[in-house]
Amino acid sequence: MDDISIIDLDLKKTTWSRVHSSMRTLHLKLSAEPDLDWVRFFREERESRVVVKRHGLWIEDGYIVFDCLLADVETHHLPDFRKSVAFANVKWRELNAMRGKESRQRRDAERNEQQRLTALRDHVRDAASTQPPAMSVVPPARSANDGANAKFEAERKELRARFRAALKSRTKESARGND
Repeated sequence: MDDISIIDLDLKKTTWSRVHSSMRTLHLKLSAEPDLDWVRFFREERESRVVVKRHGLWIEDGYIVFDCLLADVETHHLPDFRKSVAFANVKWRELNAMRGKESRQRRDAERNEQQRLTALRDHVRDAASTQPPAMSVVPPARSANDGANAKFEAERKELRARFRAALKSRTKESARGND
């Protein structure tokens, strides 16, 4: 989108203002309908400055719509709007440049990842073609740890039995009142 500018005053849309009977509601046509980011920047700039003669303002359907006294349009409102439009254009270009850079970085990262995946696939395919044919599955050989594990289990069972026996004898003693 090119920079937005004020290109026309739509006389057919001019109406009496609801704010005051001596005021009008004017519609300044913009060169393009702005997106929400541009509108946000426009409002941000306007809120950063205090201007005494500001009244109601909104942006809709590619127009800046505002309430004013006709005598104040050229001297106050148009210069004020042009500052806000110029600021919004600058900020909008910066935002789009940043988004474009992020988009390029994202595309580059995706392309690099795709290249790594392709290289990995090629490596897997090469490895698969050089492997000997698969043999029947042979159960793993028993290791030296299997004997150690059996010994550990036997000791654990013996300790558990001794603990239970001690617990039973203690319960019998406490029932006799020998605590």
